[in-house]
Parts: sequence; structure tokens; C-alpha cells
Amino acid sequence: MTGSQDGARHAALSASSRRRLLDVLTTDGPMDVTALAAAVGLHVTTARFHLDVLQQAGLIRRTAGRAGKPGRPRQLYTVTASAEPREAYRQLAVALTEVLATDPGAGPQLAERAGRHWAQMEIPVEDALSWEEGTRRISDLFERIGFAPRVVDDTAERHLELDACPFRDLARAYPQIVCRAHLGLLRGSLDRLGVPGAEHAGLRPFVEPELCVADVPTP
Repeated sequence: MTGSQDGARHAALSASSRRRLLDVLTTDGPMDVTALAAAVGLHVTTARFHLDVLQQAGLIRRTAGRAGKPGRPRQLYTVTASAEPREAYRQLAVALTEVLATDPGAGPQLAERAGRHWAQMEIPVEDALSWEEGTRRISDLFERIGFAPRVVDDTAERHLELDACPFRDLARAYPQIVCRAHLGLLRGSLDRLGVPGAEHAGLRPFVEPELCVADVPTP
């Protein structure tokens, strides 16, 4: 799977409505849009929009159901093979987060350490980059993961405005774990890229209901 495909899937799963649709399909099998909309409490038009996003990301497919009466056969949705292990990964993430959250002392520190280890897997070791190039690489990383970052600069910091956290629902429930892991990813990636001031980088969760902001001070 390419980075762009993986990013598209993370972005598709960043909305709780789409995750609920995928959960229902994973559990209950092929369903049409009317049944799916009723199952998750959405208007049919809204459900169809979210299903189109999931289909474009390769997580579900649409097929023509067997016609029971004259007329056009109804369209049924089902998960693809690639969506099933992704749901297992999501469940693992929930389980690990809930366990870490039981230890308010060590849990957040372990989460940040995990984020730094994540950075080691994502960022190859190379010669130190300039602040400009390094922070752009961080933006590219967050884009690949599915955060849909926007770069906004002021006189003191570069801000990455993150509108599409692929772990948003879990982060709302356990910000001390999930957001701390993302902080570790941010700082660890800056360290790997040799960007000065990595330890002063920060993450502000949910400054708006759907917005988090990563801050990287200027040199």
C-alpha cells in the first residue's frame, strides 16, 4: 500500500460517522444505504456521502443485490478484505489506550515514549535539516498519517493546524494518552530530522471541537 493510499484510509476513518458505518458493515454484513442510515442514525443522503468516501478509500465496495422484484436491483455495501484487519488494529489501539489510561502517573509518559518510537519507524535517520525543511517534512508526515495539516506561521512559531485526527474519538476519551503519543511523534520526528528546539514543540488538543494545533518554535 502506498503512503497516499494509507493516508486516504486514515482520513476516511477520521469521521466517527464513517467508523460507525464500517463497524455495522463489519458486524452485520452486506446492507443497503437505507438500512445503514437507520442503523447509525443518519439521513440517507448523509450516509450515502460517507459511504462514497469509504468506497473511494478502498474500505468498502458496492455491489448489485439480487433483484427480488422488477426494477433496478438495490445496491449493497460490504467491507473489503483490507478493511477487516484495519478494524482489528483499531480495536488494539483502543485496548492499549485504555490500559495506559489506568495508570495516570506512568501512562502519559509511556504514551509519549511510544510516539517517539513511532517517529523512529516513520522518519529515517539523516543529516540535520534546516528548520524550514524539517518542519515541512513534519507536515508531510502528518499529512501521510491522515491529519490533513495546514501550515500557519507567525513571528514566533510554525503551527500545524490538524483538522482530521484519525484517532479523534479515542483522543476525546483519553487525551492524556492519545494526544501525548502524538506529541511524542512530533518531538521525536523533529529530533530525527535534526531540527533545533524539538523539546519546545507543543501540541494543543481540541482548541476547537474539530481542531488541534501542533506548535514548533522558530529558531
